[in-house]
Amino acid sequence: MYTLNAADVAKFDLTTASQFTDFWGQFFDDKTTDLDGSTIDYLTELNIGSDLTKENIRKLLRWKDPRLLTHPHKVTGQDNPDVVKVLDKMAGINQFRGDQMTESDMRRMTEQIFQDGIVWKAFLLHIAKPHMYPIADVNVFTVWSLHTGMKDKGTWETYEDYCGYFKQIASAMGVAQTVQNIAQLKRIDNALVAFGRFLIAYYRPTKK
Repeated sequence: MYTLNAADVAKFDLTTASQFTDFWGQFFDDKTTDLDGSTIDYLTELNIGSDLTKENIRKLLRWKDPRLLTHPHKVTGQDNPDVVKVLDKMAGINQFRGDQMTESDMRRMTEQIFQDGIVWKAFLLHIAKPHMYPIADVNVFTVWSLHTGMKDKGTWETYEDYCGYFKQIASAMGVAQTVQNIAQLKRIDNALVAFGRFLIAYYRPTKK
């Protein structure tokens, strides 16, 4: 069984990728609720095999960030302008899902919606093609940075490098980045998120 060894925290050991995923994945909590109190099922809302609907996208955005991407606002009932902008681009997101739009064009479209940072922009690529574009956030970038020595610049370059890192882990586990393996790929994300939260809360590297 994989156990945490403090001396090995910063090591990027692909030979233990499966054990790492099993160990850290058990600490991931995925119980975001919708406005009516029901649990949002991430895999269901991806609606694989069909186009994303407005309701799929609305729920996935709340799942991603209940504080800032809830629509309508849970207290005031007012429209969330960021979510409205995403919903207005639903046709483009589905075109990208169906390979009728290039990644470059999709990126440009996300920049029309979210001006700053990379996390929410990357999430729009993810919900369109979850097997190809992993979820990004401060937690997974913290793990990636520890293991690679690279710094999070909040750019597409950061996300590209992280995608390469994620692919190495998936490959080491024998998990191809295909639609059929979305649930297995999400297990890797779960582990990275949980490990990243641990690092942010507790890990203090020894200064040389």
